Amino acid sequence: MAEAGARPRLAEREPPVAAVRTRTADLAGPAPRVDVRTKLLYAVGDVSNSVKTALAALFGFYFYTSVMGLPASLAGIAGGIGLAWDAAIDPYIGHLSDKARLPWGRRHTFMLAGALTMGVGFWVSFAPPRGLSASGLFLWLLGTGFLVRTSTSVFRVPYFALGAELSRDYDERTSVTAFRGFLAVVGALAAGSLSFVLFFPNRQPGLDPKLNYTGYPAMGLAFGAVMTIVSLLATFGTWSWRGASPGGAEAPAPAPQRFFAGFTRSLGNASFRALFVSCSLFHLGISMSAALSIHFLTYYARVTDSAALGSFQLAFYLAGLAGVVFWLRVSRVMEKNRLYLLGTLATAAAMLAVFFLVGEGHLLGTGNVRALLVGHALVGFFGSTLWFVPPTLIADVVDEDELATGERREGSFFGLYSFGQQLATGVALLLTGILVERFARLVPGQPVQSVQTAWRIGLLYGVVPAALVAAAAAAALPYRVGRREMADIQLALARRRSLMGYDR
Repeated sequence: MAEAGARPRLAEREPPVAAVRTRTADLAGPAPRVDVRTKLLYAVGDVSNSVKTALAALFGFYFYTSVMGLPASLAGIAGGIGLAWDAAIDPYIGHLSDKARLPWGRRHTFMLAGALTMGVGFWVSFAPPRGLSASGLFLWLLGTGFLVRTSTSVFRVPYFALGAELSRDYDERTSVTAFRGFLAVVGALAAGSLSFVLFFPNRQPGLDPKLNYTGYPAMGLAFGAVMTIVSLLATFGTWSWRGASPGGAEAPAPAPQRFFAGFTRSLGNASFRALFVSCSLFHLGISMSAALSIHFLTYYARVTDSAALGSFQLAFYLAGLAGVVFWLRVSRVMEKNRLYLLGTLATAAAMLAVFFLVGEGHLLGTGNVRALLVGHALVGFFGSTLWFVPPTLIADVVDEDELATGERREGSFFGLYSFGQQLATGVALLLTGILVERFARLVPGQPVQSVQTAWRIGLLYGVVPAALVAAAAAAALPYRVGRREMADIQLALARRRSLMGYDR
């Protein structure tokens, strides 16, 4: 058996994929496959996160600045503070979820609490009373942001940790996360396309329906209900797994000092640290771009028709669905970290292309709906790798960490992963708000902006995020847990569990 603090020795030459699978199955025992029903019921829970993320990115910043008239810098500050809070609580929720001993399970108790409260929080975030002053509107955005972010974190972090516990098999984990990614894309597709059609239809020629306040509370109520329902389905659909924990030592009770020690120890893992930095940079770039998507389409690409805007979302997510299916098959013959790099670099290239090909004086000009449809589809197809690959990479890191420490800490790792995402998104909103107001010189509540403002919005939407996403690809290069490494880790863990008399 490998020593607790040692890295397993690797073979001189990399064996074929089939040989790795056979060796792991023979010596560690075949990992039980997760049935399709369980995968689907588990995966539907991520619809809540994808709906929230898609609609907040599409409408949140635009609604508060262009519809409600909140200065962009205040909207950015409120969003940044809310996401900083989200980032701060995510690792501790993960820590508590790892260590808690609760009657309804260490994951499902938290998931149930979050599911019951997230829908209300999402609804009220899009229903501020009209007539509020700038300071009142700022406080409303800040307060409702705390509510929706806390409730979704309480559900999301244990939910992601549960996904890592459903299987210990290298490829089966990818299948579980692919199911989750696929249904997340379905949720985002429905939210992104139906929101325009149902709540912002074109009623009067020449009038932008997105500037109509009444559609936003109705949208928040409808999709908030969806978020609660799918989260409850995932919670009760995996209820039989509420005691799941694939081996590992009995975890000590939660304590603040153990949390900070675990935080430091997790970031000390070289593979996780590379993935943490990479994913954080990726979300920093993507969040900047997403926050400005409607601004970009309205002022830079000069597309305001709701049907066209909905079709862009449709193209993006339909291509993303096809991408999840395609890249899942590719992941069985290609290392997952290389697949992650491919998706990241392709996304950066597409973001650059949008800025240099679309816009006033550029090759594809303005109002070119067909070109934008193709662009959105390409980003969705290649970017779909980022929806399911990082969580399965983290699940593999959990095994590497167990070999070194003797503990299972899915919650801690996924809490830190979420911490990086939320911190990056918060910084992105803060920077976007300040840059849109001070650099782009956007005039709040005005349907027409200057040529210079439109060009600078395009720069902030395409070029700056592309540079951050390219940096994310570079940051991921030190990640080192591949198929061969996982085979050795799994064998060492199986021997340890056998000697100590416990297993899944």
